[in-house]
Amino acid sequence: MDQAHLLDAHDHLVAMNYGQFELWTDYWSDDLDTEAVLQRALNGNHIAQEDHLLIITCPHQNNFEMPLRLERWDAAPQEDLQDWQEAYEAHVSVNEYGLYYQSPTLEGTQLPVPAGEYHALITGRGFISRGWPGSTAPGDAWRIRLWPSSGPDAPRQLLAWTS
Repeated sequence: MDQAHLLDAHDHLVAMNYGQFELWTDYWSDDLDTEAVLQRALNGNHIAQEDHLLIITCPHQNNFEMPLRLERWDAAPQEDLQDWQEAYEAHVSVNEYGLYYQSPTLEGTQLPVPAGEYHALITGRGFISRGWPGSTAPGDAWRIRLWPSSGPDAPRQLLAWTS
């Protein structure tokens, strides 16, 4: 079996608020009921997707200095889930808009992802409590790994942190 190769990696410092973040693969649309997508995430397995929106709910209420690493691979990378506390997977169809990170009431970040069909593995760690973490910079960090995928797979939670 051939080994996967890292094509590129980008480190960002983003902000997360209201215990959630969103990944957009196209422009925001009035036709998309973002509140319904959020409710599905909250009432399900902390991840929900509809059209060009993917929502992840987080253990911490906020983190205004959250490291986010984006990695793009040529194939599925070696698994390292044992190093993470939360893990989710989904399929994302990225068009010329790219991939955009957003959290409610805060400025978003354009992530450098070329158009394509991707399997997304989203992992987080460094959690200290559920809800209010006692700080606006509690130290949790997230990573998004992308690699080519024919998808679509239903989004799902792979790991859930228990406090």
